[in-house]
Amino acid sequence: MIKKFITKNPFQLFLTILLPFLLSTLLVIFVQSSFQGRIFENFALEMVFNQQKTDLETTSRNVNLIEKTANSAATTAFFDDSIKDLLYSDVTSEDYVKYKRKMEFYKNIYPFLQSIYIYNGHNIQAVPSMSFVYDRSSFDDKGIFPILDDIQNNRTHSIVLREIPNPLSGLTSNAEQFIYVYSYLFFDSQLQSGKVSEAIILNISEEFLQQSISSSGHNSRTFMIDSEGTLLSRDSMNPLLSDLKDKNYIKLINDSTERSGNFRMNVDGVESLVTYTATDILDWKLISITPYSHVVQDIEKMKKKTYLLVICFIIGSILLSLYFSRKLYLPIKLVIQNYNIFEKNDFDYKKQEFLRKMVYSDDSISISSFQTQFMKYKIGLKPSDSFLAVLIKIDDYSEFCNKFNLSDRSLLKYGVINIASELLSGVYDHECINLEEDQILILISYSTGDSPSKDEKLITRFKEIQDHINNYLKISTSITFSDPFETLSGLNTHYLKTLDLSYSRLVYGHKSLIFNESLNTLANDSFKYPQNQDKAMTDALIQGQIDDAKNALSSIIQYASKYSFTILNSVLIRLLLSIRQAIEVIEINHSINVNFNLNIYLAKVQKIETLDKIHSEFLDFFEKLSVELESKKDHKHIKLLEDVTLIIQKEFANPALSLVTISEQVNLSPPYLGKLFKKHRHLSITDYINDVRISSARDLIATSDEAIHVIMESCGFLSRSHFYTLFKKVYGVTPIQYRSNSKNLKEN
Repeated sequence: MIKKFITKNPFQLFLTILLPFLLSTLLVIFVQSSFQGRIFENFALEMVFNQQKTDLETTSRNVNLIEKTANSAATTAFFDDSIKDLLYSDVTSEDYVKYKRKMEFYKNIYPFLQSIYIYNGHNIQAVPSMSFVYDRSSFDDKGIFPILDDIQNNRTHSIVLREIPNPLSGLTSNAEQFIYVYSYLFFDSQLQSGKVSEAIILNISEEFLQQSISSSGHNSRTFMIDSEGTLLSRDSMNPLLSDLKDKNYIKLINDSTERSGNFRMNVDGVESLVTYTATDILDWKLISITPYSHVVQDIEKMKKKTYLLVICFIIGSILLSLYFSRKLYLPIKLVIQNYNIFEKNDFDYKKQEFLRKMVYSDDSISISSFQTQFMKYKIGLKPSDSFLAVLIKIDDYSEFCNKFNLSDRSLLKYGVINIASELLSGVYDHECINLEEDQILILISYSTGDSPSKDEKLITRFKEIQDHINNYLKISTSITFSDPFETLSGLNTHYLKTLDLSYSRLVYGHKSLIFNESLNTLANDSFKYPQNQDKAMTDALIQGQIDDAKNALSSIIQYASKYSFTILNSVLIRLLLSIRQAIEVIEINHSINVNFNLNIYLAKVQKIETLDKIHSEFLDFFEKLSVELESKKDHKHIKLLEDVTLIIQKEFANPALSLVTISEQVNLSPPYLGKLFKKHRHLSITDYINDVRISSARDLIATSDEAIHVIMESCGFLSRSHFYTLFKKVYGVTPIQYRSNSKNLKEN
């Protein structure tokens, strides 16, 4: 009985085999996800916690080491005699260099130090800095004084994270104006008022400490907080010094009595694993936050692979079951289906081949021959009727080819034919012919006297065809209508006329409906090429007046667009020839080569389908030509200015060197050369000569014992008062003072 039931319906065999397998597979998935998934997940959490705990303990040791090193550095400096002088006595400005070098020595041997301050109650010495010694009113880092004046909250050997003016912002290019540092405070004594009278402040670089903070991975956030919950290191979610004490996970950490631990909770909207550990200094805590999804991502991958394997196994089993359940009749069914598809495709292919041959052939064929072939290929036209040819062309065909491969293009054209056939079916007897490239020809037959060529219903129907093709296939099309003709023997002639007429799309644009009557709207008078405007365009191009050239070009194209396509096409070719002649003149005048190939641009213009795009192409070329000319002119100016600079550097010792003498050497007028130099170098030639002379004089004064007046004359200066005035303006001291200062620096 079971055998009969199975053989009666092949699908019953399929269900009989598949059902037990599906139930067992679902049971396996449930067991695997419930037990093994949980075990692996717990194991992954333990591994991540151990790794993060190790990283945080390493970071804690690094922070402790920096604190101990800072303590050692401050203590060593305190017992240094030079530092004591700065702490307890006033030093003279003559000794600044000695004490400054001593402080720089301490800063240089400890790479984590950003700067050092020595405070003696009224003055503060700082390195690095511009002036070394400051009083409370002149020191840029105003934030240190409230700390020194509040010893109740800022004890000696404490560390304070704060933002200070960058002492290198005036010394190093691209330095930030403000930076964060950890200020290590070392106090010797304090006044009864509670203010510090002597102190050593070591500013530890925040960036250096940040490098010591380890992270378990790119997805983890590792940062440090103090006992109040204030952020003491960089964090991608919060700025430095942010108050985090109200965060739930911070509250849990602060309430915990354990030195280290971990827990899982929602942090800033993300389910995360939080690991923490305490440091040995100042009751700081290090915290690492890792998204929970990152922790279990390998587990999830393993689950997905398992599920995929099971699904593949299920699909394989289903396919195998289908094969066994249907193996008796499926091969026969497939053979029949393939045969039907092949027969239909072969019939359609032969039918289209016959229709294309009928369009392209100019041989006379009798109506009886047409009738025989029409019956053979089931063509629903009557050879004895009159006909109308409608040519559909795909707009932007070059872009269409770039976007789709050959197979997709054939499929889309087949879609266009289906849309046209569906909308014309039951209204007009027709056949759609798939011609080469971007063309589809629709052949409509009608009884004599019922010509639909000017029928509003026909026009409305083809507008619907355009809209449907655009909406469903995203393809823009233009449609051209032939004149009615009475015999199929003239099909080739009318097709060629319609094809020529379709090129009027250049004037009417994409998505246009073109009729032979449309040509009647064009100008009927004889065309005369606008020679004057052509000359105006080429003259403007030669003179670099691009806007005038654009206006002349636009006028010519607008004038030619009123005439036939043939005239318009010839005008475009002539425009390219005129542009080529203008470029040849430009190349000769400016001794340059312009990137323009007439044949390439001609082929490019011939492929463009609308006048607006052709117009835009010409305007874009004019813009590129303008930019190219400007860049090559600038290159010539740069070479000229390099020659002028070389002349000045070689002849600056000549007192007669001036704008006039230099302009004679480079064959330019003095006013033009002066304007050109100032435009590109942002100072006059006279100022540049004085800069070269004064710089050379400065080097000789600092490195030789030659008399000042001898050096002045050897550098091209004739006036002693002018030389002294210029030198003091540039360097802030007189030449004699500059020599004296240079010698003192060498001795020290």
